[in-house]
Amino acid sequence: MSPLAKRVFCALASAVPLLAVAAQAQSLLAPLPMSQLPLIGSAPSKLLAGAPRPSPPPPSNKIDYTPVSAILDPHVGEAVLRHLPNNIQGFRLQGETGASEWPIYLSETQALRKLSFRIGYLSAVSVMPEASTLTVFINDVAIGETHINAPNKAEQVDFAVPPELLRPGFNAVRVSVDQRHRVDCSLAATNELWTQIDPSRTGLLIPGGDAGVRDIADIPALPPDAQGALPIRAVLPGRTSPANIERMIRAVQFISTHGRFEQPSVDVGPMASGDYGVNLVVGLYEDVAKLADLDGDLSGLGRVDGPRLALLAATPSRRATIVITGLTEDDVNRALADFAREPARKGSPEGLRAAQSFPGYRIGGGQTLRLRDLGLHSQEFSGRFFRAGFNIVLPADFYPANYAKVPLNLSGGYVAGLSRGAQILISINGRDAVSAPLPANGGGVFKDKTLPLPLGFFRPGLNRIEIAAQVPTPEDLVCDPVKMLEAKKRFLLLDSTQLRLPDLARIGRAPDLAVTATGGFPFIGAGKQPKMFMPAPDRNSIAAAATLAGRMAASAGRPIDFRFTLTPPPEGSGATLAILDGRTLDDETAKKFGVDGARLREAWRDRFDAKASEVEEKLSDFDSRARARLVLQKNLPAACHMSKRAVAAASAAAPPEPPPTMEEAHALENDGERDLVAAWARDGVSEVFWRRTGEAISAASDGLTRITRGAWNGARHFAGGGGEERAAKRVYRPANSLVIAQVPLGAGADDIWTLVTAPNTALLAESVNCLSDPRVWRQVEGRVAALDASNGEIAHLEPGSLRFVATQPLSVSNLRLIAASWLSLNSLAYVGLALLAALLFGAATFAFVRSVGRRQECD
Repeated sequence: MSPLAKRVFCALASAVPLLAVAAQAQSLLAPLPMSQLPLIGSAPSKLLAGAPRPSPPPPSNKIDYTPVSAILDPHVGEAVLRHLPNNIQGFRLQGETGASEWPIYLSETQALRKLSFRIGYLSAVSVMPEASTLTVFINDVAIGETHINAPNKAEQVDFAVPPELLRPGFNAVRVSVDQRHRVDCSLAATNELWTQIDPSRTGLLIPGGDAGVRDIADIPALPPDAQGALPIRAVLPGRTSPANIERMIRAVQFISTHGRFEQPSVDVGPMASGDYGVNLVVGLYEDVAKLADLDGDLSGLGRVDGPRLALLAATPSRRATIVITGLTEDDVNRALADFAREPARKGSPEGLRAAQSFPGYRIGGGQTLRLRDLGLHSQEFSGRFFRAGFNIVLPADFYPANYAKVPLNLSGGYVAGLSRGAQILISINGRDAVSAPLPANGGGVFKDKTLPLPLGFFRPGLNRIEIAAQVPTPEDLVCDPVKMLEAKKRFLLLDSTQLRLPDLARIGRAPDLAVTATGGFPFIGAGKQPKMFMPAPDRNSIAAAATLAGRMAASAGRPIDFRFTLTPPPEGSGATLAILDGRTLDDETAKKFGVDGARLREAWRDRFDAKASEVEEKLSDFDSRARARLVLQKNLPAACHMSKRAVAAASAAAPPEPPPTMEEAHALENDGERDLVAAWARDGVSEVFWRRTGEAISAASDGLTRITRGAWNGARHFAGGGGEERAAKRVYRPANSLVIAQVPLGAGADDIWTLVTAPNTALLAESVNCLSDPRVWRQVEGRVAALDASNGEIAHLEPGSLRFVATQPLSVSNLRLIAASWLSLNSLAYVGLALLAALLFGAATFAFVRSVGRRQECD
């Protein structure tokens, strides 16, 4: 062997042991995720010194469960993924604790099958997997729990659903998270914690043979698409008339209200295929029979010799299809009237509760609600910042003002030894309403302790109330990760906490787009038949009109009896919804609606001929996946990526057990609550804090309300016209693709017109789909609102003056409440009336005193 070859051979021989060591080290480190490496924090000495790693806490579920698979292929063979419907919270769970609940409807066949639940999620990099868990509940039974560990890519987990847990009808699905920060134990750091549910990979896995809907009573079982919207393909016969368009729009509203679909998405075209959504066919039988896509499937209708309403099961070539037809126009109207009758609700008690509270529990005033009625449950909390929230829907004609308080009677407890600054916070619609300190010297168990919420913080339609508790302790300054795994309970919230809503002042106001969006005013009301004006309907504008009507009906909780017209209704004929192409919007019409036509044309000059979603067609698969990930990370409304909407549009048993009686349910609830209270009472807590601070809270709330009102009025006065111009610049931006405006026209009280316009009808349809997302829809307010359909942001202009519209029969009690509301919002008028009353009382007293008593005569 040559000297050179010998040196090479020796070098290779010496490298083999090193390669073996490296391979062994790689095999040891490979299964260890980044989250399990030693943390570099304020107290890492135990981990760095080689102390044994603490094992994750055992699951707390009451039933046995096993993940079907940790990471599965998204294609499930013959199974169909029944996605969750979109809601007002979206799909993000933020903070140390969070939960969201959805009502899911199953047909009788589906409920009897062996099902599993799949959840896909992405988490923030700050989430500590060892101390953070995600739990899935069905009908209040935990079916699965997993540690949260998806900072780099979305993960998915499947859990088997226990037999006989699901019921035909509505079922409640709840996802909750309990999260802790990796390295930061401050209160501010809790805002960095989030878990984003991937709606495209979350839902019930239903065998394909049983995934379809076969009965008209099972409309709520129609499957939403991957973003939680319900696609509705309106199939209009060739000889479509305005009357038939009107019937189709009403049918869309029935689908939205019957099925609790908050995000309908309507398009017009031929019969659509796919697993998600529904086709809708409305028209005379002779026209329906000519639709080529229905050949061979009309046998499901049976013999049509009068009104006929049917749901045809899905086939490989088309979606499930609702057919509303008849031999004559009167027959079609009668079939539509049959569709209007909502079937009796059925399901588990938990599912019926979830359906009633989705998107919010409707309440008219003078009622008392418990948290358990709203879908919240008693919770023990071991973190630093507790959050729990619920939604209520107030009447559209509610007149908000601080003429009364809304008592929130809290029940729960907290431990002794909290840091200074510990407190309970109540927020309403994102505004801090009231706070109560938690003294560090005692701890306490409390029941029915009142926090007065200002009524003026509520608004017509949907309201979000959140209960938060900041409960830091001195140990948080050390921030030991081992102690995070062994943390003790700090705060208790009982679901017997009550919200008592007083009687409400009821009168409509216009212009106010927030009331229109959340409550359907001014289009709803007994005997009202508002107009829907569309001068040049095409497929896109008809689709936009149907989507708007379905979204309004879902918010109002009932369909709106729109009358479709091609000619402009005369002023004074009642409420009107006008849907116009921006290219035909002249200055005079724009001025009537309070819109600057010249500025709008200048902003849209490059978009009048733009095509919707033309960018997405050029994206590669990699770019599409990157965009989907960005949507999850940024928590953006997926429907507002108009390109994604275009791609989606192009692709073409045993009866349920009776619920427990009221007496049985009350006994079970009280037993569970007594157990929690007794456990906390044994820990040595007391009720001292509430005795000391009850009166202080009420006084502080009153003072805060007065200060806030004065500061707000002063700020508005100081801003003056500059604020209005800044708002106008945001409204008339080129990026905005939809404008909504409202104005009273005519002398009648309800002669209120609402305008919806876009640069062209293609952008109109795409933008309305974005607008229908619950998180976007909730932003609509003011007299003019403009939507940026790329991100779902809405800019608005405030109304200069309001018109009051009587919506209730006049009564002394309602007039008193309306007067109290108006005076609380107009403090100067209140002071002036008070001074005038004092002067009149003084003058009357002076006149009365002069005329009574004995007068002494002078000598």
